[in-house]
Amino acid sequence: MRNALLAVAAVVAAVFSGWVLDDKVLGGDIARNTSVAGVEVGRLDIDEAAELLTDGRLTDRPIELRHGTNSLTITAAELGVMVDAELALAEAAEQPGLIAQPIRWIGSLFGNRSFDIVYTIDVNALGEVVAGSDSIFDLDFGLPRLELVNGRFVEADMASLPIVDADELRNRVLDAAVTGGNGTAVIEIPIAGSEAVDRGADELIAKAHHLTKNGIALRVPGVITQRRVSQSALRSWLVFGGTADKPTISLDGQLAQSTVETLFIDYGEAGDEPAFTIDAVSRVRIVGSSPGAVCCTLDTPERILAGMEAGERVVELQPREDPDVRGIEWAKSLGIVEVIGEFTTSYQPNQTRNINIQRIAELTQGAVIEPGGEFSINDYVGRRTREKGFVDAGVISNGVFTTSVGGGISQYATTLFNAAFFAGLDFGNYQSHSIYISRYPYGREATVNFPNVDLEILNTTPYGVLVWPTTDETSITVTLYSTKWVEGEQTGQTERRQGVSCTRVTTERTRTYLDDGRTEIDTVFARYRPEGVRCDGSPSDPADRTTTTTSTVPPATTVP
Repeated sequence: MRNALLAVAAVVAAVFSGWVLDDKVLGGDIARNTSVAGVEVGRLDIDEAAELLTDGRLTDRPIELRHGTNSLTITAAELGVMVDAELALAEAAEQPGLIAQPIRWIGSLFGNRSFDIVYTIDVNALGEVVAGSDSIFDLDFGLPRLELVNGRFVEADMASLPIVDADELRNRVLDAAVTGGNGTAVIEIPIAGSEAVDRGADELIAKAHHLTKNGIALRVPGVITQRRVSQSALRSWLVFGGTADKPTISLDGQLAQSTVETLFIDYGEAGDEPAFTIDAVSRVRIVGSSPGAVCCTLDTPERILAGMEAGERVVELQPREDPDVRGIEWAKSLGIVEVIGEFTTSYQPNQTRNINIQRIAELTQGAVIEPGGEFSINDYVGRRTREKGFVDAGVISNGVFTTSVGGGISQYATTLFNAAFFAGLDFGNYQSHSIYISRYPYGREATVNFPNVDLEILNTTPYGVLVWPTTDETSITVTLYSTKWVEGEQTGQTERRQGVSCTRVTTERTRTYLDDGRTEIDTVFARYRPEGVRCDGSPSDPADRTTTTTSTVPPATTVP
């Protein structure tokens, strides 16, 4: 019995010693195996445990605030959520009576104690986050949109700002913090209502109405009569810009400019483009050119707005040069300075056809083929008529010789064709005579007929080309002026039978480019048949062998 009592006493003494050593000497304010919101704080002093609970681990949970399709992800701490460590640790560190302390200590060796955390929230911090989150509420309302209704501006898009239910949002955020978890908590921001946003529309409208009140009068130098722009027209020109803090009013420049030009469409005189001529020693001269004057300078919208802002009743505008007229500098830029191609063909003096040749030379003398452009005889001269100075002369119609107005101008076409051939220019549409005529280069010639058969010269060089035909009693010469870029020469010619009666002639041209010396080969063609015979050997239709005396050239007629 005595031994049993001694044993019990020894156990009690050992437990007591262990409790004192482990809990009172080596332990802290909080018993071992104690946790708060999952954070182990056992054997720590209250200050140490408070530091653990407030280091952010309990408030770093991401929370996604949503409003409609917009959202903002932020931590609970950034929303103002805080841990009330003092309240939680006071409960965890609470000590029982002295006799019960060793017993609780023994229990702590075999089990865990856990306590919930208490959260609080800084409502001011929460409010600042929500109010400053433009991405959630689309707070960038920008300028008010104004529109004209019955001649007056009205605000077309009234903006409103959601009013957040602060108490409900606070509860939702705290609930998300308490619930915990590893994922992102999603909170739909509760809305209690909305309030209108003042974006300064009234002030902007008042300014616009004041600027345009009663319209404005416009005047240009030398014109007594003023042109008036009505109040409603002025208001249709207004453009609102800037920012909500600094709105601006300007004019639709394109609309204002075009309207003013229409108002003063009868003002001034149209200008004249420069022309090219060749002097007595065959030098290119640029002559003429008048800039003209039209209304108005391109700063017209700015002048009108300045007058409106200054309260002027009449605004003085300034004329400008005719924008549709190209001047001397444009002419110089074409690089028309020297001969690049020339060809001459002869004719018998005192023939009626010579009148037509000389007339078409007059009409086309000075024509300019711009870089990338083309020269079409039919487009440039049009239908050859008596009113334009053409007369009846010989033509080829359906393989037979007859007469028609404009006969003979194919000699001009052939001469131009050869000048362009040796100048290295390109051809669009062209066609040879159906019957070979000995005064023309064999296989290297062209005819024309309005509107079916044309001669088109294409300018693929970087310079302009001046067409300058001249005539005398016995010949026509077509000279082409530009800057030398390429030269052409005939380097071969072949022919073959086509059908029963016709001959197709192919003429080879070699073009040499002067900038790098490279060469290119191309060909032109002609097809000839005997007079009155088709390529299949059958005779031409006698019904087509009529003499034409009208002012038009009939279809399928070529002019020799």
